[in-house]
Amino acid sequence: NAINDLALRAGVHGKHIELQINGEIPPVAVDQLSIHEVLNNLVDNAIKYSGNSDKIVVTTSVNKDGLIETSVQDFGIGIPSAVMPDLFQKFYRSHKSRVQIGGTGLGLYLCKSIVTAHDGNIWVRSKEGEGSIFTFTIQAFDKIKHEQTDNQDGIMRGAHGWIKNHSLNRQ
Repeated sequence: NAINDLALRAGVHGKHIELQINGEIPPVAVDQLSIHEVLNNLVDNAIKYSGNSDKIVVTTSVNKDGLIETSVQDFGIGIPSAVMPDLFQKFYRSHKSRVQIGGTGLGLYLCKSIVTAHDGNIWVRSKEGEGSIFTFTIQAFDKIKHEQTDNQDGIMRGAHGWIKNHSLNRQ
């Protein structure tokens, strides 16, 4: 559903999104709005940094560890290896692209925060002049459903997803 929403935006910029869902994807334990935001940020970046390439590929599959792995690939300008270690830092912008391409430096930081809050990981592979692949993992619901029923540490289902009830942690 998120990719269907983003296809129009990509089309306005002369890009098209290729969606590849490999195999049967099980239900996931996520806050739908938050994961939509992750996809939105990653596809927006792919649109901005894809240069003359008109293709963006979004792939989802179950990896060898049973995690749901989603990748957003562009075939654009790529990322210099010198900036890779700081890419997910708050307000970080590459000195090579910040003049030509707008942004706040918060998108990837937010992606990392959201994915980490879902007990997942996010990373990037890139080569200058060839593009980038941003990948993140989330857990299948079956792997953690026992934690949600047995867990007494203040995590509960709210209107907008799984939230931590900080009032339970006050002393």
